[in-house]
Amino acid sequence: MKCPFKVLLSTLLVSTVTIFCCASTCVANPALQKTKPKPAAQEEEQDSPPGYEEEYKCWSDADQEKDFLTRGKMLIACIDKYPKSTLMPTFEASYKKMFFDSSDNKKYQELETLAEDWLNLHPNDYDTIARIAEAAGYLGHDEKCVQRLVELYKMKPTSSLPIEIAKIYLKLKNKAKYIEWVEIALKLPENETNFLLRLNLVQEYMESKDRTKAMEWARASIKAAEAVINPSEDTRKQIIAVRHTCYDIIAKILYEQNKFPEAIKAFKQALKVKEYAEGYYFIGLCKHELKQADDAMLWYAKTAIWCEKSTRECGEFGTKAKDNLEKIYKSIHDGSLIGIEKNYKKAREKPESFWTSDES
Repeated sequence: MKCPFKVLLSTLLVSTVTIFCCASTCVANPALQKTKPKPAAQEEEQDSPPGYEEEYKCWSDADQEKDFLTRGKMLIACIDKYPKSTLMPTFEASYKKMFFDSSDNKKYQELETLAEDWLNLHPNDYDTIARIAEAAGYLGHDEKCVQRLVELYKMKPTSSLPIEIAKIYLKLKNKAKYIEWVEIALKLPENETNFLLRLNLVQEYMESKDRTKAMEWARASIKAAEAVINPSEDTRKQIIAVRHTCYDIIAKILYEQNKFPEAIKAFKQALKVKEYAEGYYFIGLCKHELKQADDAMLWYAKTAIWCEKSTRECGEFGTKAKDNLEKIYKSIHDGSLIGIEKNYKKAREKPESFWTSDES
């Protein structure tokens, strides 16, 4: 899995401007043209400071090494040996240039090693941690990648990181951490209308059988979907699907909790978005549980009628509705089905608005 570092690094331009400047001025820098760099505090006509020749040779030998990992170790040795060298900016520029060259040439194993070695000298360096995460992402080192991403977010929260962190935790099958980071992402203003991400949490909590949380996030998904301004046609279709799904989930949870009046209202909200057999059938069940026999038969009749024209979407609910209707009718009419058709007639005569009305 690729970590989002082409995007991430574009957000780091301010923090890496010095690095890019060093890299881009290497051509003009006398040190990188294999001529001796001038000490920063010395005028051209003055003599080099004590030890300068030795320091320069240390850098020059390293800079001529073709193998990046060997060059990196040689440059770090120069830095360790000459911590107060006037050539320190040159040492550092040469080292960090290898970050860019490794990344550009897709040599991510080299990049990872170079960045980790550099981080040992410069703990908490944001750009270096980002380089490790970049390399780890491309190499499939997901544990390392997500660890470094979390460090980056703690150092400098950015809106894109929590979602990317969540994705990696999901890939690692760490659902607790996935949920934690999705919830962090959803607290950010830019994700106020991200209804699909909220729907993911609904699904996760349903799978973990946390009905309270599932219902909470279902309501949040609906709210986010309804807050979208001027949606595209594709987004509009997604909004319809999410609203229907979430109202249905809320209704079924309420039904499980024996909150039948509340469940009926939620099923009607789902039916307002889209007709479906389960919606009609479950309202019949709710009415049945509430001992409202006439209403229950009416809703079962509606289910069966709807299933006659929508058999592919109906499944078993048409048959179950018909069976339930007959059981109730027989219990009232001494086991007889004579006159049962009046329930179907009554259901057919009801206006469409009746089935989603709060009064029905």
